Amino acid sequence: MQKIRMKARESQKFTWKLKEKNLKENAGILILYTLLTFILTYPVIFKISTSIPGGSDAFHWIRILWYAPVAIFNPGLTKLTHDYLIFHPYGIPASPFQSAFNQILTYLLSSVMALHQAYNILWLFSFIFGAYGTYLLTKYLSNDKLSSFIAGLVFAFSPYHCAHSLGHFGATSIEWIPFCALYLMKMFREGGIRNSFFAGIFFILVAMSDLQYMVFMGIFVLLLFLYEIYIVLRNEKQDYKEKLESIFYKYSLFGVISFLGLIPLTMENILTAISNDNFLKMDPFEAITYSTDLLSFFLPSVLHPIFGDFTKDIYSNFSGNTSENTTFIGYTVILLSLFAIGRLKENKYVKFWSISALFFSLLSLGPLLHINGSTSFTVFQTTIPLPHLALYYLVPFMDNCRTTGRFFVIASLSFAVLTGYGISELLKSNKNNKKIIAVVISSLIIFEYLAIPFPMSVVNQPSFYKEISQDEDNYALLEIPATLKYVASVNTIYYQTIHKKPVVGNVAARYPSNARDFELNTPVVRELTYLQPLTVDILNPDINQVGTSILNYYNISYIVLHTNYMNDKEVDLAEKLIQKALHTERKTYEKDSLIVYRVKKEPVKPFMILKDNWYNREEWDGVPTRWISNNATLMICSNEKVNKTLSFRILSYQNPKNIEIYVEDDCFEKTIPTDFTDIKIPLTLEKGENIIRFSTQEESFSPAQISDDSQDTRKLSFAIQNLTIS
Repeated sequence: MQKIRMKARESQKFTWKLKEKNLKENAGILILYTLLTFILTYPVIFKISTSIPGGSDAFHWIRILWYAPVAIFNPGLTKLTHDYLIFHPYGIPASPFQSAFNQILTYLLSSVMALHQAYNILWLFSFIFGAYGTYLLTKYLSNDKLSSFIAGLVFAFSPYHCAHSLGHFGATSIEWIPFCALYLMKMFREGGIRNSFFAGIFFILVAMSDLQYMVFMGIFVLLLFLYEIYIVLRNEKQDYKEKLESIFYKYSLFGVISFLGLIPLTMENILTAISNDNFLKMDPFEAITYSTDLLSFFLPSVLHPIFGDFTKDIYSNFSGNTSENTTFIGYTVILLSLFAIGRLKENKYVKFWSISALFFSLLSLGPLLHINGSTSFTVFQTTIPLPHLALYYLVPFMDNCRTTGRFFVIASLSFAVLTGYGISELLKSNKNNKKIIAVVISSLIIFEYLAIPFPMSVVNQPSFYKEISQDEDNYALLEIPATLKYVASVNTIYYQTIHKKPVVGNVAARYPSNARDFELNTPVVRELTYLQPLTVDILNPDINQVGTSILNYYNISYIVLHTNYMNDKEVDLAEKLIQKALHTERKTYEKDSLIVYRVKKEPVKPFMILKDNWYNREEWDGVPTRWISNNATLMICSNEKVNKTLSFRILSYQNPKNIEIYVEDDCFEKTIPTDFTDIKIPLTLEKGENIIRFSTQEESFSPAQISDDSQDTRKLSFAIQNLTIS
């Protein structure tokens, strides 16, 4: 009995020693990856307190990470599912959990550090744990630590990851993908409830990092599921039924766990995607634009300090942008992957990762093959369809994923695993020179992937925004040229994380088609937003009289010019418009590339605003004209209860139609001919906002339906001119 106890104690000591050794080993691997991250992303770690890697979209992403906690803890200011802090005054529907994992950590970290510093830490985290997760995955498969360590470098520091890390923070967050793949492979090899459970948990973490990666990882799971069934069916010596039941059981368990975690993350997006107004669905041609070019697999990144200047000229021929086209995996990795495939051609796991590498590389090429920017070839303008074209129609919500080049993230993991297998086999036949071979291979891969120095952007915090952040009043800012110029919008929206006030317009990744109606249809706001002279429209108010009233009515208290995004002519035009509308030349603030005017508070004078569903202004024989479809609204703001007359000219498109004009509970009806006719309607306006609704129950037509020569698909009912009130 004593001997048994002694053996048990010895066994326990041995187990603890193994655990301690394993802990030290993993800590050492993490430390090495951390040091390599600091070196290979130079100078990020040295500027972590003052700058961020990349710029433009990176500032937009800081605002995304900031928004969700603000919406949760400030329900009176905005909502989680409707963002009232941009596109003031009506806001836009929001996708609340674009990167929930990072949003949660950003909120926790921002309590002890600046927001951009939290962003930098999470950015570095994606490299360190992306490498570590790949190390664990490859070590599990190959049982070789040295080759697994190099595989971690391949996935974490691939040009794909580096290129997206300059602005696309969701796409930067690759760290949970290898962990999910690890437990999926454990499901494949071992089965077991535990492995299905953790595979589901890490799948949720993938979705919490980037919803698009959730779709890609879901396709990866389906590929593994089909491959496992294929393995069972081709083995004639086993009982199909028992094996297939086991497969369905473990994947069902994985699916249930994943589903329960994904529903709160994706419900808002799903409801939008199945609605009649699915603004998440992009133009199908964007899937072609943002596909990978075949040449990009063989071209070093434009970030490469030696080859970058050469490859920039070639990358400029590709469609989309450089980030979406960067899929270079390196010649060393390709050779090692091919070596692994040839050497281990009977290994079913190597076969699977080979299929995955090829399949996701093909998917990243998009619906049609691109070569040097061209999608059609020969004198016959032939196009070559690719697998993504089938998935576009078969996989739910695939039509919402426009950046097809990002499928390559799964291919890059597959190549990393294959590289691990290849190095492992190479080292087995060269046991005496293992360290030298590993150093040489690592050096070659790092050289091909080199992207230092990383571009950085200084994080500015103008004192004006800090000052108004102390103001408890909630009012809006009109920032120029935040809507007109994309670079200005994605940079200036960061300032909202400082001042926390709503802004007119600005930018979002996806928004409904009517989101900019307020900017396009509202006098003075339209001219300032789009930096154009005062526009003669179907409404023609005197800006001298009502400019300040309009701004006051919509609670716009400051107009901010960002002169570093404007030329002298634009600044001069904007200032003249502001001074005319506000009756003042006095500037509230002029510093930090900002010119700020305060909108003085005064009683609101009567004015009219085109509200919803008006098509853009056009001219008909030199007269400003706007079309409407089946309904449109006009807002009349009155400072007293008063009787007025609404006058306008109107014609019906194609054939006479009946129009109904609603003023509160009263309805005016008239049949409108196909020639312009004058209409006068008596109104009783209440004090405040009065909504006039133009409506018809009759069918509207588009010019494209009437004529084969027209590309105009607008549904048209009536054209309206000269809206006045007297």
